[in-house]
Amino acid sequence: MREKTLNRNFIFLIIGQASSMFGTTLLKFTSSLLILDLTSSATLFGIITAISYLPPVFLSPIGGIIADRSNKRNLMIALDGLYGIMAVLLVLSLSFSNVLILITVIMVGLSVVSSFESPVVQSSIPLIQEKDNLIQSNAIVSQINMIANLTGPLLAGLLYNAVGKAYLSGVQIIFSGCAICFFSAAIFEAFIKIPKISLAPISNPLHAIQKDIGESFYFLKSKQKYVFKAILLNAAFVLLIQPLITTGAPFIIRVVLNLSSVLNGLSQAFMGTAGLIGGIIAGVIANKFKTNKIYWLFWIMGISIAVFGSVLLLDLSANLTYIIFVIIGIIIFISASIAGIFIMSAIQQNVPNDMLGRIMSFYSAIVSVALPIGILFYGYLYGRFINHLAAIMFFTSIAIFGIGYIGKKTYYYL
Repeated sequence: MREKTLNRNFIFLIIGQASSMFGTTLLKFTSSLLILDLTSSATLFGIITAISYLPPVFLSPIGGIIADRSNKRNLMIALDGLYGIMAVLLVLSLSFSNVLILITVIMVGLSVVSSFESPVVQSSIPLIQEKDNLIQSNAIVSQINMIANLTGPLLAGLLYNAVGKAYLSGVQIIFSGCAICFFSAAIFEAFIKIPKISLAPISNPLHAIQKDIGESFYFLKSKQKYVFKAILLNAAFVLLIQPLITTGAPFIIRVVLNLSSVLNGLSQAFMGTAGLIGGIIAGVIANKFKTNKIYWLFWIMGISIAVFGSVLLLDLSANLTYIIFVIIGIIIFISASIAGIFIMSAIQQNVPNDMLGRIMSFYSAIVSVALPIGILFYGYLYGRFINHLAAIMFFTSIAIFGIGYIGKKTYYYL
């Protein structure tokens, strides 16, 4: 008999993840606002933010090895406990004169912890769910992440603005609330029962790293080359789609269309909600939509981007162009969310339980590398070809069609 998606273990997992993710987004966004206030320098703020993004690129593979060789439940508890301790340290750091240095160090520490968290969670889901429930489970986790990413910054902005002149004491209260979120997550995770996967013990940690990483690459290149191709195609997809919109939206709305920051913020809210809707749709169609049809979603995105490129060639009003851009963005984010959930689930289904942590960490590391490259790439394109935005859209559309065409065979074998 098929087990329900919302079983006991999964319920505790998603409650813990909801509390942890909300605390993380609230803490990171508040820290960003605080750093900007303390430095009053966009350059220094950018450097500190960029440094905090580096650890997952290098540490995710190590996190995958630890996830495969350790008790996943205990790792979740320990990682959220570390998050909570760092939130407490942030509270204490605001009492010192060298607060900026301390916050920077702690922000990097938070990024280090997150390098280990993603592989643990992603490799735990297939162990507490049947394969038939994976798409719905990943859709639920995706929705939680998106809700946290929508509400966390909004609440952080409201609270930060509310504390006014006494912002340091007010920020201490916000960080204390984050600590409560993390410690609550650790308590809920203590009730999860995750089957233990046993790997042959290796006394030398360096040998373990070499052996486990070597096995992972051998698996991807020889036994499951289509999983490897799916990961690389998804990285290419992330490099193209997310920066096109996230970098392009404020540039197009504020600079090209010369519209207000309110409309820019509204567009971000619409697109974030679209990602959430995509997660809901993925859960609903989990048993109807097949993985081998994922390329359809790429073609929908490619057509949508080409349509907006055509709109840019017309002499339409700024407001009408904005409305069309937001509609196109909503279609893209819904399609991208569905595609991402199905791809993630297909990878999990085709990877042995004792390699889930390593493969999912490789997946996370590749995406972590692709995203900043894409942001830099589109930042250059938008700046260099400001008078030829339609060409950027057509170029991206063709590239997305190419990914869909190449992926058609890959997704068929997943």
